[in-house]
Amino acid sequence: MSASSDDGPGDASARPTLSNSIADLTTPNVVVEVDAAEAESLGAFEETALTEAEAWDANADLDPEAADGD
Repeated sequence: MSASSDDGPGDASARPTLSNSIADLTTPNVVVEVDAAEAESLGAFEETALTEAEAWDANADLDPEAADGD
C-alpha cells in the first residue's frame, strides 16, 4: 500500500469549482463567489449582536450575593 493518497487536498479533483452563477449555489463541490450587495440580498449579513445597553440589561438579572454560595 502506498503512503500517498490520490484523494487528498492536493488532488485537483478534490478542489472545489469556482462559479459566479447563483444557480450553482446548490451544486456540490462548487463555491459561488458573489459581491457584497448580492450577498446582502441573499441574507448573508444579518446583524444579531447585542447593543451595549442590551448587554448591561442582561447583567441586571445576576444576583452577586447568590454567587457567593451563602
